[in-house]
Amino acid sequence: MHVYEFTLTLDIEPDLDTTDRLYGHFGSNGPAPLEVEDFTITIQAGAPIVSCTIMATSFDEALQLVLPELKQEGLHVLRAEVDEAGLALLQETA
Repeated sequence: MHVYEFTLTLDIEPDLDTTDRLYGHFGSNGPAPLEVEDFTITIQAGAPIVSCTIMATSFDEALQLVLPELKQEGLHVLRAEVDEAGLALLQETA
């Protein structure tokens, strides 16, 4: 298992109700898998961004712990970016 830190750029900014549901799902008392260590929604340069820290065996697996819930809320990911520092750490331990 590796820690993957990445950001997802969304197509639209989630409204307050959607944000509350997502934080409820991914929060410490929510039903999301324990592998989701952090899930934070922010706005950067006018774009809605989801920052994630997830423990998984692969990047694809890490994405699958987050993407279905976003899709269920009607949110679409325009871009996924892996944190360069996290990627470097992953390569060092491999």
